[in-house]
Amino acid sequence: MIVIYYHKNFFLSLTTILTHRDHEQRKVDKGACISFRGKRYETNPSLIGHTVEISYDPATPEQITISYQGMEPFTAVPLKIGPYCDKRPTLPASMQEQTPTTSRFLDALEIHHKQNQQQMADAISFASYRKEAND
Repeated sequence: MIVIYYHKNFFLSLTTILTHRDHEQRKVDKGACISFRGKRYETNPSLIGHTVEISYDPATPEQITISYQGMEPFTAVPLKIGPYCDKRPTLPASMQEQTPTTSRFLDALEIHHKQNQQQMADAISFASYRKEAND
């Protein structure tokens, strides 16, 4: 049984409504995925860099069929990214940016200065002997 619908001066049969599919073209990226309506879909890795034709039912655009010349059409699967695949993993505390409390360079200079002062204090000074000899 074929039912005819009248809608805005167009006669549409039920079979035309049920089998109507929209077609678009998409380019497969280097991850073997295509983007469609804000979602990414996995395709065949052999299609990387090629432009493929996708067909979908406007009533259910989540189910898309991908076709390419020389290949049998197949249904694409939406790409699911798990929670372990976060775009930016958190850095360990030792690698996070920290505000230094002191300058390593100035600390090294201070240690070097103290060592020089100690060496000068330990050195024998003959200036005091000369003063005693002149008295």
